[in-house]
Amino acid sequence: MEKNDEISDRDRAKLLKRLHSSLFWVGEEIPYKVKVNEEEVNLHEIVWEIVNKPRIERNDIENIDKLLKLLYAKEKECEECLEHGHISSEEAHEILETAGGVRRAIMDLKELTVYAKRKAIFSCRRICDDVETCEWDSLTEEMKDKCWSKES
Repeated sequence: MEKNDEISDRDRAKLLKRLHSSLFWVGEEIPYKVKVNEEEVNLHEIVWEIVNKPRIERNDIENIDKLLKLLYAKEKECEECLEHGHISSEEAHEILETAGGVRRAIMDLKELTVYAKRKAIFSCRRICDDVETCEWDSLTEEMKDKCWSKES
């Protein structure tokens, strides 16, 4: 298949199956820029700023909820484009990557809207101020797995 040829039905089905798997977003990077409602948004920066706020207020939660609605719509747009769009294989993979990054942003932001999870995240932040970022990320992921797998 040439680069500019439309994606095959078989490849399209594979990508859609991957998109619909429950953890397809794990390991994906939040896109730096994404187009939402015809406007380019610095998604990576926005999520980073929200996640790293020292305290989340009620109006922050309301703004997160608004952003989540936009991100769900973007994710749906990606899914519909993968399912029905006249796109090349390369474009399909780019769309899947965008959808994965958007889903990652959704999951990161959703955690901040649940009080118990938000409280745990913020109370754990100051435990190891001198720990390197990669070590901290590993520690928080481990804590999430241990703490929240019991609640689900």
